[in-house]
Amino acid sequence: MPISFAVYQMRIAQEHDMIASIYTDLNDPDAFCSGYIECVTSKHVLLAALTPWGYRDGWLLWRVTDVQQVFTGDEYEARLEILAKLRNVSRDKLLDLSHAASASKGAVDVLHEMLSHAMNERKTVTVIVGAETYTGKIIAMDDLRVSIDSFDFFGTRDNHATLIPLRDIEQVMLGTEEEKMFDLLAANAAKLSDGHLPPLQPVR
Repeated sequence: MPISFAVYQMRIAQEHDMIASIYTDLNDPDAFCSGYIECVTSKHVLLAALTPWGYRDGWLLWRVTDVQQVFTGDEYEARLEILAKLRNVSRDKLLDLSHAASASKGAVDVLHEMLSHAMNERKTVTVIVGAETYTGKIIAMDDLRVSIDSFDFFGTRDNHATLIPLRDIEQVMLGTEEEKMFDLLAANAAKLSDGHLPPLQPVR
């Protein structure tokens, strides 16, 4: 089966270390994400995301079938690359896929590798399935399913695992401001539940 033009573009962007902008909803032209392509397979793409101001904002993973358009080399991407270089942003990779590639003879399951990393490192992830969004800790997974213990709106673990088939996952986020926010709330959950909020500082 021939690869799509979007996959071709993303592979070229990865090969030449170019910033790419990925669109998954052409009805909302403002809903796109930009960054460096860390990995693209026939099934998934992993993006080291950048904010519009050139700061790192974690990693995003999509199914390639959901990618509707890819832009590289336009003015927006050119300016973003300048900002990233001026800010000397980290280019650390999320995953070392060399072992997975050798074990599977090149057919790397990036989704499984990303979720396994999050589980083993106890990192918070956001998983999107249709209209549902789950942000929390992965407590178990196998080749078909992942079990996630989600946070509530205020960062409290609900201690009720949700079982999600891997095939249904549309997007995964790790290390973005969303996950950092919930980590901050969770780390201070006891203080917040006791009402021990830090006092407001007067405006001078």
